[in-house]
Amino acid sequence: MKILRFFTGIIIAGICLQACSKDDVASSGKDPYKDTVSPAILISKGGVLPDRGHINDEIIIRGKGFKAHQQELSILFNGQPGTLVDVTDSSVKVKVPVFASTGNITAQVGQQYFFGPFFRVLGAMETDTVYPSSRGADNFIQDIIPVEGGKFLIVGDFTNFDNANIDGGVNRVARINGDGTIDRSFRYGKNTGAPATVVRAAAMPDGRYLVAGSFASYEGLPYVSSIARLYNNGGLETENITRPSGKVQPVSALKGGVSGVVTGLHLQQDGKMIVVGYFRYYVKPNYNLVSVTGADSLHLDSTMVNFMARLHPDGTLDTSYNYDLVNHRGKEGVNGAINKSLFLPDGKVLIVGGFTKYNGQPAQRIARINTDGSLDPTFKSAEGANFPIYDVAQQPDGKFILTGLFNTYAGLAVPYIVRLMPDGSLDPSLQVGTGAEGTVYNINIMPQGQIILTGAFTEFNKVVRNNFVVLNPDGSVHTAYNTNGGINMGTNDVNAAFTKVLQLPNDHSMLAVGGFTRFDFRPCNRIVRITYQ
Repeated sequence: MKILRFFTGIIIAGICLQACSKDDVASSGKDPYKDTVSPAILISKGGVLPDRGHINDEIIIRGKGFKAHQQELSILFNGQPGTLVDVTDSSVKVKVPVFASTGNITAQVGQQYFFGPFFRVLGAMETDTVYPSSRGADNFIQDIIPVEGGKFLIVGDFTNFDNANIDGGVNRVARINGDGTIDRSFRYGKNTGAPATVVRAAAMPDGRYLVAGSFASYEGLPYVSSIARLYNNGGLETENITRPSGKVQPVSALKGGVSGVVTGLHLQQDGKMIVVGYFRYYVKPNYNLVSVTGADSLHLDSTMVNFMARLHPDGTLDTSYNYDLVNHRGKEGVNGAINKSLFLPDGKVLIVGGFTKYNGQPAQRIARINTDGSLDPTFKSAEGANFPIYDVAQQPDGKFILTGLFNTYAGLAVPYIVRLMPDGSLDPSLQVGTGAEGTVYNINIMPQGQIILTGAFTEFNKVVRNNFVVLNPDGSVHTAYNTNGGINMGTNDVNAAFTKVLQLPNDHSMLAVGGFTRFDFRPCNRIVRITYQ
């Protein structure tokens, strides 16, 4: 056995030596590893004329070596091959293809790729370059709502906007003018705003504002539990109370809030507020207590409500909404997270997320809630999505579009996106092919029914798109609205999404906000104005 191993080792060593000798030194005496492979073609720096154009325009790319490789040459516009019109050794005339979008032109010869110059594809949806997007916010904008005078209220994680550099900061809440500049008549600076994220905003009929998120104080006042009401000038609405000692102190005008994060804030016509999110308790400070030493004391009273509650206009808990009067707590509600909610025209609320039950009844990641907080049995939610739903939007015709991690809905295979009829049944007319090559986080619906999807993806139905795509109402990729370069961020970054797209009235334009810093290869710090035809 030892002798066999010895001879086997000699044979293997000999084979290795022979192989190494042949690889290292060719018969000509040259080292094959030192041979250089010349590129098939060369593209001149800046060698595109013109450097911008529309779909079906003919452009010229300059360089050398094109003619010799004409049979295997492709000119790609963000992955889409253009039609070659004329090829010489030093230039290629090519027609800009359908679904081309702004970015670097690439030439392909067989398995070799050659990165070429930047080319801007002009189209029916463009970035408004006059709007001061580059001055924007220094951190996430979570929500934007229209307010009086053509202005907008924005909320989020930011501490500066429009490069205002106000002493003390622009703390999570700001009012901006229609031209994108900050409204300096609003209150900013030290001791204003919330010290943590503000996620949602609502405008009241009398000009006051509601803001909600994950904060525990506002303007330095404690026990402002994730929801606050503001005066029109941005200041926290307060009232004075008298403590047992006779001391008078200001407190939030809303008498209570929630312990956790509010992700949805909905204002009813009667002034009541529906809040949803990641919280288990309604909390209310009791200022009328005295310690054993006779000093003023305080206790934060709490009531279990499970992710969803309705408050009276004064901030007290509405116990007529999904509440167990016998056990003095909210009913069971959902058994998992609520990611998004819609306040519907009839006063009901549609919720989506990761839950599978509502008040013990089947509700597969979606449910419609009646005006008293009970589950609406007329909405088909027992057979919903097999995995969490991230977002939901309602079309002008009342149908709903959902997206998330699910790949089946009501037992049928779907590519992470689905459309429902108003009663919750599946609408098979939405056909998106293979869908997104990645994750779609947000949906927005344009006035004519076009669907805007944003998230962390690089393709949609085999069309290269950078985290942004516009679909026709039938689910096909819109041929005119996808020429822009999209959201230019990493595909694994959840910032590559619009948290809100606000259609502007009487104007073919919209304001989009989120966590992005570049759109269409232009600086856009968390806000951009987009025009469309």
